[in-house]
Amino acid sequence: MASAYTLALLTVPVAAQTARLGDVVARLDSYLLAYEERLANVVAEETYRQWAEEGPTYRRWSTERILRSDFALTLTPDRNRVGYRDTFEVDGSPVRDRDERLERLLSDGAVGQAARIAEQNARFNLGQHLITRNLNVPTFALEIMHPRFRNRFRVRRTGADALEGRLGWLIEFRERERPTLVRTPEGRDQASRVAAFVDMQTGEVLRTVLTWEHVKGSITVSYGHAPRIPVRVPIRMDEHYVTRTGEIVAGEATYANFRQFETSVRVIP
Repeated sequence: MASAYTLALLTVPVAAQTARLGDVVARLDSYLLAYEERLANVVAEETYRQWAEEGPTYRRWSTERILRSDFALTLTPDRNRVGYRDTFEVDGSPVRDRDERLERLLSDGAVGQAARIAEQNARFNLGQHLITRNLNVPTFALEIMHPRFRNRFRVRRTGADALEGRLGWLIEFRERERPTLVRTPEGRDQASRVAAFVDMQTGEVLRTVLTWEHVKGSITVSYGHAPRIPVRVPIRMDEHYVTRTGEIVAGEATYANFRQFETSVRVIP
């Protein structure tokens, strides 16, 4: 899977090497502030293949699961952006009636109920007994990078390169404040790190790689364009974890059929 995210080996112009970090981060901040407004009330269909390799090295067995879900973005009353997953099918079998439940709840302002649904849907994650997680949503890295959390992170440039033919910077966000945004089930701190590929001219985010201090794993998200959506949206998410005993939990999710709904519960065609 890593080969899908190889950066193009192009000559980096001098301008990319002499630009100032503060200027590029300011463009990124403007992009993120506008992003949460322009992507509010967008819902997509997520196809999420997960697999696990368990057992001792001499006798491993594999399991696989395919989840199909509605995935929604909205703004909560305190201006935080949250990704909501509402699974409607597991391995081809329906787990609820296929309807526009998320759109209806979020349009009616029932954010708390939508959040509870998203939390409950974490139970469908394969390998929860190996690694417990509820942050495997494609927008979580963008939340960490948002200016509202900036004082929690040390920000630095780690390089410059090209992706999809576009010149960009590799910018690292490393969490330094305690308590951390992510915790273990027992409540222990779990510092996060985001490596983001940012267009140095527009501030657009083309890719993020999210990792943690004490977990051997990552979540990589690529962003692209979708019809009728004014900003880049997650189009693919890859996650991969290795436990202390060498067992593997991984997954790949793709996103399609993006649409934006209004407060009247009507989905904009």
